[in-house]
Amino acid sequence: MGKACGKTKFSQSAFNHLRDLGIDIDAERQPLVFDGGFVGRDNGQKGKVKDASQSYAGHRSEAGPRKGQRARTRPGPARQAESLRSVAHETAFGDQFRILAHHYEALAFEDPNGLWVAVKTRPLGRGGPQVHLLVALPFEETISPRTWAFEAIGNQAELFPLKHTNFPDASVCAFTKESGAWEPKDGLTALLDHYSLWIIKSWHRTHLDLWPGPQVGACAYYRRQEFKPDEWCGCESGKRYFACHQYKDIQVADQIGRRQFRELFSSNYEDRAAPQSVMLAARSRWKILPDMAAVFILRHAWGESRMPLS
Repeated sequence: MGKACGKTKFSQSAFNHLRDLGIDIDAERQPLVFDGGFVGRDNGQKGKVKDASQSYAGHRSEAGPRKGQRARTRPGPARQAESLRSVAHETAFGDQFRILAHHYEALAFEDPNGLWVAVKTRPLGRGGPQVHLLVALPFEETISPRTWAFEAIGNQAELFPLKHTNFPDASVCAFTKESGAWEPKDGLTALLDHYSLWIIKSWHRTHLDLWPGPQVGACAYYRRQEFKPDEWCGCESGKRYFACHQYKDIQVADQIGRRQFRELFSSNYEDRAAPQSVMLAARSRWKILPDMAAVFILRHAWGESRMPLS
């Protein structure tokens, strides 16, 4: 008997694997990500990672290290992507997209300001649901990629739960820019590996009531709304929330907490939602893609250049 997961179901073995991955991640044992986005346990790992950024680094597939891959791919014309149409897109993204398309099922769509990539991933393997990701890759490398995760696309398009998504556009927050967990030189395949691992954590929170492993808590109001008492606190203390900041956060008056939140995120906590153009893209099964500049202007992250309007 399978277990419900959005519009699909887990097989019992996939659910058990999710539970075991959660135990590993919460104990800071780093999983591995393989072709197709499958997240596997590294039973041979001896050490523990020290922080959230390290928990994402160094994933390996059957083909070897993910980070820093360049133009070479294994033979296999059936999975070899063609060159992108424009010289600018081919120069900026061609090699990395062909590598990505060798490890994941992926489609590319050119935009005046960058490349849209639609990817399918199965983090729990064949016994688990297929997840759809829409990734925006700007030409300007000082602007971080932005990604939305969907449990289903088409007429019944369904966005993933909002836990650990950005404000106000509900894009995936798989790691922070400051952590150095991923940089453009690491390659698109490594980026998608991060998102596959984020999906595992999101499913674990939904179905096992705990976000496993280290996480970031920007302010009292955010932690109070999103953190479970037995989850990691998010202040790098190595303590659980109930044993660290929870009591202090409760003491912060609601009005003050909301004001602090707005100062950090330039929005209210309740305002988080995927742009309508992104939802339309999912409902149309990527036949209607958003204008990238219009989507990126909704949120400006610290330390990033602004998206130039074409």
